Amino acid sequence: MNAQYWHENGDLITLSEKVKQWHYDRNLIHGSDDKSQFAKLIQEAGELSDNICKGKDVSDDIGDMIVVLINIAERNGLTLAQCLERAWDDIKHRKGRMVDGVFVKEEDDKVVEPPTYKNTATGQTRY
Repeated sequence: MNAQYWHENGDLITLSEKVKQWHYDRNLIHGSDDKSQFAKLIQEAGELSDNICKGKDVSDDIGDMIVVLINIAERNGLTLAQCLERAWDDIKHRKGRMVDGVFVKEEDDKVVEPPTYKNTATGQTRY
């Protein structure tokens, strides 16, 4: 691994610990709950969406979401590294394709036939 990786990794660990302590200092771990923090995460996601749509800088929005995720992870006895490792294990061998700019997993990429209804009086089938 190159020096830049270690520098960034070290900064992420340090910042994560600072953010975690910030949550404790403000009673946001024991004084809040996952449901409230999830609502905050969705609020921050809305701000991210707004700035993406407006073509504005999204770095603060992404950072704010990570701050909330650190809170939820800490409350559940997890670290971001553990969560990211679990997600990586889930996706590393995933196959799929891009559809309208979105990755569609192979197992979700199935043609869904519309339901059919047969009129018992006329015998006609409609979709």
